[in-house]
Amino acid sequence: MTTRILGLVEFDQKRLKVDLATLAQAKFSTAYSDFACGKWEACILRNRSGTQDEDTVVSHHVPAIATPLGQSLSYFNELLETHFDTNAMRYARIIRISENACIIPHRDYLELDAEFVRVHLVLATNERCMNTENDRIYHMGLGEIWFLDASVPHSAGCFSLTPRIHLMVDFEGTHLPEAVVRQTKQPLESNAMVDAREKWSKETLECVLGLSEIISEANYREIVSILAKLHFFYKIDCQAMYGWLQELCRRRGDPILIEKTNMLERFYLIDRAAGEVMSY
Repeated sequence: MTTRILGLVEFDQKRLKVDLATLAQAKFSTAYSDFACGKWEACILRNRSGTQDEDTVVSHHVPAIATPLGQSLSYFNELLETHFDTNAMRYARIIRISENACIIPHRDYLELDAEFVRVHLVLATNERCMNTENDRIYHMGLGEIWFLDASVPHSAGCFSLTPRIHLMVDFEGTHLPEAVVRQTKQPLESNAMVDAREKWSKETLECVLGLSEIISEANYREIVSILAKLHFFYKIDCQAMYGWLQELCRRRGDPILIEKTNMLERFYLIDRAAGEVMSY
């Protein structure tokens, strides 16, 4: 299915501010931090058990239960009850991306038996927060509800001083995205983001591949982070970073780095086991 905007919610700004302030004091989970380049965090509002420490996603088929944190955030809880099909809801999480951080380009659900219908409600954002899917870049605006096709290569980044905060909700995968959203307004089509990224060139590519002169096990993670962010600023497919990384390691001639890169691409784009964590 195609990633698309589903509707718009008009917030009660006072109540939103209260819950965001409560959220700022909450403990966020480190689950899935191996997908982050920088500070990417999540906390659970609803899950299979209703317990706060169940912070990873598994396939299941029962309505999600509010966690203690979810119960304490009265306005967020009301948003979930008002605008979404709670019978089809399987998880609700707050996702916070901080300054100059992004998610490494990846595909979701590879470790699961089935896919979810994944929807985002934007609680806090600014023009320096972006999402990407293959070679497309777009911005999810405040109050907008989006369906995200997380089965295709995608990423998200925040390049501002203030964090981007989304309410991410997973639904039973047999539903259509439009069927799980309720009582929303029609968004303005004029809000579409203009792609202002720089053109990708052979010269730019050679600059990137010049990192082969210095890449090592000591700086591998930092170079991965640099490569993961380039597609936010250049008109290039988000998954191109894996080809660049492979060529860097090939030019360097380091078999350990070559093998590490093969593992990285396999884990994020091709196949990973349930509970598997990537360390690089």
